[in-house]
Amino acid sequence: MQRAGRAELKKKMSFTELLNSYSLVIAFPVLLLSMFLLLPIKRWRVRIPLYSTVLVLALIGFSLLRPGGSTVASTDEANQVLASGQPVFVEFFSNTCTLCLASEPNVRSLESDVGERAQVLRLNVQDGLALPLMREFNAFSTPTFIVFNDLGQEVWRQTGSVLNKGDALKALGLD
Repeated sequence: MQRAGRAELKKKMSFTELLNSYSLVIAFPVLLLSMFLLLPIKRWRVRIPLYSTVLVLALIGFSLLRPGGSTVASTDEANQVLASGQPVFVEFFSNTCTLCLASEPNVRSLESDVGERAQVLRLNVQDGLALPLMREFNAFSTPTFIVFNDLGQEVWRQTGSVLNKGDALKALGLD
C-alpha cells in the first residue's frame, strides 16, 4: 500500500521537483561521461592520475551532497511546528544546490539569532516528507525561504537566491 502511494506521488512530480529530488542520480551519468571523455588519452601515466582525480572528486561530492538534514522527521511534525503559535522560518533546500550550500552560513546564523523567539524549519527536498509541503506552499525551486507569522500566515518569501538574513529577520519581527 505504501509503495503504491509513493509511485503515485512520483508520477505527479513536476520537472523541477524531479530534478531537485534526484540530482545525485543525474550526477552519476555526468561522472561516467567525464570518465568516457578521458578515454582518448593514450598515455596511461596521464590517464590514471586523471581517472583517480575524477573518482576522488566524485566520492567527495557524493559524501558531502548526500540527502538528509531536515529538522523534522514527518509531515505531521512539520505541521505542528507551523501551528506552534510562534513565527516560523521555513527553508526548502537541497544538498546538491549551490545556492542552498551558499545560504547555509546565513541560515545557521539566523537560526542562532532567533533562538527561542521563533521556530526554524529546514526541509530537504530530497527527503520524501518535503514533497507534500513543497506542493502546499508552492516551493518548487531551491532554495525557497518562507516566513510565517504567529497566526500561520505567509508574510515573506524569497526564492532562487542566497538568503537575505536582514529581510528574513525583519519578516520574523526580530530585526
